[in-house]
Amino acid sequence: MLRGEVWVDKVRVAISHTWHFMPLKTQLWAFRWYHLCFTHDHTTGKTETFINGEMVQFSYYNIGRPAFGDYAAIGNGQTADESYSGDLTQVNAWDKVLSDDEIHRMATCQTDLQGNYISWEAGWRLSNATTYEMSLPEFCQKDTSRLYFWFPRVGEDTALYICEALGTHLPTVKTPDEVNFLYNILDTTWPDSEKCPLYYWSDLNDKKQENVWVRSYDNHIDNESYWSPDEPNGYRYENCAFIRQNGMIDDDCAWERCAMCIFTEPQRFSMRGACERELRNVYFVAYQEAFGHLVFKGYGSYQIRKENGIWYYVDTVAGHTIASMEPYEIDYPMGRRWWKLEKEICDNKPGERKRLLLTPCMDNQYTCDDGTCIALHYRCDLKYDCRDQSDELECDLISFPADYHKHLPPRVPKDDHSNVPVVIKVLIKSIDIFTVAMTMQLSYELEMDWFDSRLEYFNLKTNESLNALPVQTMMSLWSPIVRLLNTDTIDKTLLAEDAAATVRMLSTPLRRDDGAAGEVDVYSGEENPVSVSRKYSTVFTCNFDLTLYPFDDQHCDMHLQIVSGQVSFLEIHPNTTAAYIGSTILNEYEIGELRLVYGGPKLPSVVRVRIPLIRLYGHAILNIYIPSLILLIISYFTLFFRKSFFDVRVMAALTALLVLATLFAQASASLPKTSYFKMVDIWLLFCVMMTFVVIIFHILIDNRLTEDAKVQVLSKFPEEVPIMQKLFTWSPKMTVERLEVVAKVTLLVLIVAFIIIYISFIFI
Repeated sequence: MLRGEVWVDKVRVAISHTWHFMPLKTQLWAFRWYHLCFTHDHTTGKTETFINGEMVQFSYYNIGRPAFGDYAAIGNGQTADESYSGDLTQVNAWDKVLSDDEIHRMATCQTDLQGNYISWEAGWRLSNATTYEMSLPEFCQKDTSRLYFWFPRVGEDTALYICEALGTHLPTVKTPDEVNFLYNILDTTWPDSEKCPLYYWSDLNDKKQENVWVRSYDNHIDNESYWSPDEPNGYRYENCAFIRQNGMIDDDCAWERCAMCIFTEPQRFSMRGACERELRNVYFVAYQEAFGHLVFKGYGSYQIRKENGIWYYVDTVAGHTIASMEPYEIDYPMGRRWWKLEKEICDNKPGERKRLLLTPCMDNQYTCDDGTCIALHYRCDLKYDCRDQSDELECDLISFPADYHKHLPPRVPKDDHSNVPVVIKVLIKSIDIFTVAMTMQLSYELEMDWFDSRLEYFNLKTNESLNALPVQTMMSLWSPIVRLLNTDTIDKTLLAEDAAATVRMLSTPLRRDDGAAGEVDVYSGEENPVSVSRKYSTVFTCNFDLTLYPFDDQHCDMHLQIVSGQVSFLEIHPNTTAAYIGSTILNEYEIGELRLVYGGPKLPSVVRVRIPLIRLYGHAILNIYIPSLILLIISYFTLFFRKSFFDVRVMAALTALLVLATLFAQASASLPKTSYFKMVDIWLLFCVMMTFVVIIFHILIDNRLTEDAKVQVLSKFPEEVPIMQKLFTWSPKMTVERLEVVAKVTLLVLIVAFIIIYISFIFI
């Protein structure tokens, strides 16, 4: 058995009950000729599909047995809905694989090959079909004629609506020949109808600026139309243009005139919202079988037609009515309309009302309520693009299932035991460090992204700002709870009126919602994440080790944990990021590069945002080290004062000691109380101790001078020597000069050695 099947969007070749679907890149339209060819090479198993001479799909399959059949038939599918309806030119079959060039020449009408296995000219028995002969040149000549629909007197709004909703515009004329041609077409097409004798609506008006005529559908200035003599002449009283037999005129927009719509080719209409599985039952073509009337015939058995003043949606094969349109002010079915159901559609029962959309718009366009088309990405973009402003209505982004509960977290599809991954993005805007209190105050924005497979999204945009969720919708979402483990207020929730929630579009649409009365693309929550962000200002506790202060490097963490209620079914995703956009230079610290420390397998929902703090010790150098070093040097240089100025030497050293003590107290007050010594404490203690040692040396030197003075007195009064010797013992001790040298050298060595060791300990 050989079988070729054709759908609107796909084809299928069947050979001995073995088949493969082959999707078409471009859908097939009714009332257009296509050259369709299948080839099958049984030696390789390759099957190819050609449309209009171009190969569009191929596949490989080996049927493993001969193909055979008793007869050839066209159009008789296994069921009624598989039968063919339309026009055919030829059906031929060959017992060989035709070359690509032979197929292309047939498709472009260069040759008229007949099959050597099954030939169109061999004779066929016709059943429920009509035939007519047409030569190859006549058939291959492209039909460039236009189509014309005519309508009786209507107002401006109705005239504009009719043509726009039919996929075209009201006409204009540029030459006298065009005017004559239109009126001749009218007389030829409807010779026995009651026609409009004089005026027809044009799409021009000068309502906005007098004598500047623009097209109604795009406001483009028109300077090419053919006007009757002395027209336009109505000034601000006549702002609409009409066509009459000697050209265009301006007139009052309040008049009712006839309307005509001109098409370069038949338009394809789609009935959206009827949940039709087959595209052939979705598409329609408009016909005008009588002056002012319309009928829409489907690719299959459906029609939309008016009977007894009511529009009906009918199945002509089954012979039943699907729905009837409710009355509208403009009584045409194009656009978004309410229909009363006569049979079940989608989940709506007979007798219920349902909105359906009959539209000429393409799949990449959005249909306004009045049937006009705009680009799909203009839908819900926060500005009006439809004339009736319907593009900004019903802009819900999320569909919640009936069993959705916001207190329950989503689960990973196909793996109920896995944790839900959450991406955290921390954007820190300002940092304030309080060293004494060992705290850090951050102003930051916390953002979380997660996938919720329970949700579906509608008409997402690549511009994420247009996917923002309203507050009411956002508050209906499940969201992780953030625990800030090193703060006083531990639990935080992202869902609040000052939060921002968006949906990120990361995938292509899952499907087009065939139950929606419009172009609604459905996106999967499994592939497109929800993103919620909120700003905070929080004080975090830090644990500083100040041993090396002020030459220390510290860090302080944002210790985060995400949970679902009281239990954590969540884990931190590796794409988690943290960034700081404020100034890197603070009063005391320089901010290093942030890094993340994860909790590991045992704590997958925990992460630390580690903020490196590099101490800026310039302040301590200027206010502690340099003054204390200068005071230490001053106290040391008192050793070089004249020995006789004991009071001056001691007062200078004592003053330095007092200032150092005050400096020590001030430095200690500005730092946290610790049980261990800090490097600044050691430095100041050393300076105090060295100053104290200097004072001791001054006392020793002065005592030495005093003893020397008493010895000189004894030498002048020998008779007093026995008595004085009882009070003072003289021994050959160190001289004053030697004592001064020892003091100077010892202190200098101690100071220099300490500084070298101090610096080495800090920086090495």
